[in-house]
Amino acid sequence: MSFLPTTRRTRSIRTTLLLWLLPFATLFMLLAWYLHGALLDRMSRDFVRERLQQEVAMIEQQLGSPAGLEALDGNYFGALSHHLFVLRIGEHARLSHPQWSDLLLPWLDLPDQGLIELHGVPEGEPAAHRYMAWRTETQINGQPVTIVAAEDYSQLQASAHELHLWTAAVAIGLLAVLFALILLAVQLSMRPVRQLQQDLKALKQGHLQRLGDAVPQEFSGLIGQLNQLLDTLQHRLQKVREANANLSHRIKTPIAAINQLISSEQPITPETRSQISQRLDDISRQLDGSLHASHSGGPLAGSSCQPLEQARELLWMLGRLHSHIEFELDSSLAESARWPVEEQDFSELLGNLADNAGKWARSRVRVRLSEQADQRILEVHDDGPGVAPEERSQLGTRGWRLDQQMPGHGLGLAIVRDLAARYQGAVQFEASPLGGLLVRVEIPTQA
Repeated sequence: MSFLPTTRRTRSIRTTLLLWLLPFATLFMLLAWYLHGALLDRMSRDFVRERLQQEVAMIEQQLGSPAGLEALDGNYFGALSHHLFVLRIGEHARLSHPQWSDLLLPWLDLPDQGLIELHGVPEGEPAAHRYMAWRTETQINGQPVTIVAAEDYSQLQASAHELHLWTAAVAIGLLAVLFALILLAVQLSMRPVRQLQQDLKALKQGHLQRLGDAVPQEFSGLIGQLNQLLDTLQHRLQKVREANANLSHRIKTPIAAINQLISSEQPITPETRSQISQRLDDISRQLDGSLHASHSGGPLAGSSCQPLEQARELLWMLGRLHSHIEFELDSSLAESARWPVEEQDFSELLGNLADNAGKWARSRVRVRLSEQADQRILEVHDDGPGVAPEERSQLGTRGWRLDQQMPGHGLGLAIVRDLAARYQGAVQFEASPLGGLLVRVEIPTQA
């Protein structure tokens, strides 16, 4: 039965981008083409309306002259033959095209004024035409006057329609170019993702140990976290291998000695039992050291701890272990403050430091937690005898012990140094205001 999580396959980023960009580009071009047609028709209508208004104004001006209706002779209408005119002064009507009287005369009795749209079939034409007309009713020299000036809008509409079709052809060409540019842009944008896929494949096959950092800004944080995780796993694997090798080498001699004592035909004397017990103690110490080393594995991406809560629990436990020592907690942190340090690592840091201080202190151990602009700081003070300045550089050396009579294996401060290094931090040893040793662990904020 498999407990591995199943991966739900979704569309690729490339497919998603194309499914969004290509339809939107098509919709944009269709909208632009529609707006072009609407604006073209609007401009055509405005152009015709302005021209018809001007010519109706000219006719009114001519009718207002002393010559009156006689001023509009055949030459006047001939000069403006691209338009149709029908006008009525009193009971007299005048047409620009008398042969189209059946088409023009009904326009005089229309109820609308201003720009109107008309349809009609001119004499001798097979199909109806579309006309744009300007109709006005006024008074000139005391007589009612009705003027209608019209233009055959079908020809202008046909020209506009042809222009609109040419615009559609150009839009299709531009859309094809836009499609090609979108495909090229997506292809180029996805190149780092394809490189990342290849790096992941090479990482899985063992050809790479870390992912390349030449990635887009959106992936830089993810790649950094993955590389940090890979470094952590690699370090832990290397540490386990080294610990196992060291452990195997170190307990080989005690086991051989025990095997020799047990397999001897001589009876087991109290002295022999003492030697066996001593060898077993050696093995126990080696196993204890290996266990401590396995805990100091370094940062795990995404993990964090609540330093204030863990510090209270650890100091309470150490207070029971060192009943003659008063453990104090001094903190400027908020109750909800979190540090990006794995809980086990923080417990190892504080536990080793506070336990070591409890062994050497006379009566007091003070733990201080604080944060600065770019540092997280853990300080442990004690009021013990302290350490001479010339010996402080040896503190944290694996296996080195200041006093061989004091219980321990010389691993606590070494583990603290290793843990701080995993988080790009540093350990400092100074004289404490309490009179003993001050151990300060500084971990950068970006760790």
